Amino acid sequence: MSEPTPDPTATPTSTAGGRRRVAEASRRPSPVTLLAVLIPLLTVAALALVRPAETPATTHPPAGAPLDRSTAVCPARLPGADELRLGSTGLASGDLTLRVGREEDTEALTDGVASRRERSAVVVGATGDLAAGLVASRSGAGSAVGCAPPEPERWFTGLGASAEHASTLTLVNPDRGPAVADVTVWDGSGVVDVPALRGVRVPGGGSATFDLSEVAPNRDALAMQVLVSRGRLGASVVDVLDPVGRDRPVREWLPGQAAPATTSYVLGVGTTPADRTLTLANPGDSQVRVALELVSEESEFAPSGFEEVTLAPASVTEVDLGGVLRGRTARGVQALRLEATGPVTAALRNRTDGHLALAVAGDAVASETAVAVPAGAKRLVVAGATAAGVLTLRAWDEDGDPVVRERRVELAPATAARIRMPDEAVLAQVTLERTEAVVSLEVSDRGLSVLPMAQLVTTSQVPDVRPARR
Repeated sequence: MSEPTPDPTATPTSTAGGRRRVAEASRRPSPVTLLAVLIPLLTVAALALVRPAETPATTHPPAGAPLDRSTAVCPARLPGADELRLGSTGLASGDLTLRVGREEDTEALTDGVASRRERSAVVVGATGDLAAGLVASRSGAGSAVGCAPPEPERWFTGLGASAEHASTLTLVNPDRGPAVADVTVWDGSGVVDVPALRGVRVPGGGSATFDLSEVAPNRDALAMQVLVSRGRLGASVVDVLDPVGRDRPVREWLPGQAAPATTSYVLGVGTTPADRTLTLANPGDSQVRVALELVSEESEFAPSGFEEVTLAPASVTEVDLGGVLRGRTARGVQALRLEATGPVTAALRNRTDGHLALAVAGDAVASETAVAVPAGAKRLVVAGATAAGVLTLRAWDEDGDPVVRERRVELAPATAARIRMPDEAVLAQVTLERTEAVVSLEVSDRGLSVLPMAQLVTTSQVPDVRPARR
């Protein structure tokens, strides 16, 4: 039996079905392809969920803590200026530690006040409740100075190194270990080379004194920077005018300034006629122009006929203000405002018959300041308020009783204020609200003395010390 002949036009069904299955199989990804896609995606997702360990900080800022230890350095006496006035604004009672010369001693504060008479330099130390508001001053015979804490940097302007005008620098070391300072001096033409003032080493508990007329004789007005590189030092300057003729010498402590500034307020113009000389110092390497304004209780204004002062780089100059601060123009003037194109330091010398008064550019007080008040008529002078605010004055007598419980004074920018204080006040505290300002104390006792007031430090910075990481 013969097999049937296949129809050439017929489609082989088995072949077509195989091709469809092959086409369908080729459209589905193989397991290898799926793994090649999924594994990288899963790896990326896993890495996204993993957070690397944070790198531990290697440095930590210090933490603030209540001040539990403070120091003030009182310079040695001027003739007749033997009285030390000590105080603490916390009005606590307790013992202060003293080092008089090289001898150790104590002084008891009763209700926050005390006084004693000493001739040598005195280092005052306070701990505990007495530390935060410690203040001290030395005064007598028409001279007065505030006892300042040791500072790493201090500037003095308006010094002299000649026979007619001489200044003496004293460095006191309040600690047991040695201290080192470098002193830089400028005159009218630049930096003065003074080998004796480079790398000055003061032994623990000791002091060093330098008469500028001996170590750096110069007829120009001078400026000085004291920079402490090791330990702590209290720096003070005595200025002496000894004119040729029969006039007797006059002397006074020259206050220091924290740092040069572009805007400065010099408080301590005084109210009696005097020969007034403004000394300006430019320690920078660029020329500086300085504009002067007078500050009264009503406004700040530029005196007519006074032109800007031009200071060459690294130079010092003197400006006679006798014509500016005289007559009707000077009525009501409480301070000078200096606006400079670069940082400068400034000091004002007031010379009257038989007395010398020195004032310098003051530091701004942000919230609170205090002063141990010398004997005599006294008044606070305030200028340079940054905004409208309120000053609150409190004062106590030698028994710790309040003589000014709370006096509030409104402050306004571009004005000055003069606030009288009772003569019996020996300790005063000033608080500022909503503003910052420059504050000084004027004392009249056989002559004018000016004590710049600085921000009262009530907290200390405690370093964060941890074991070293290996």
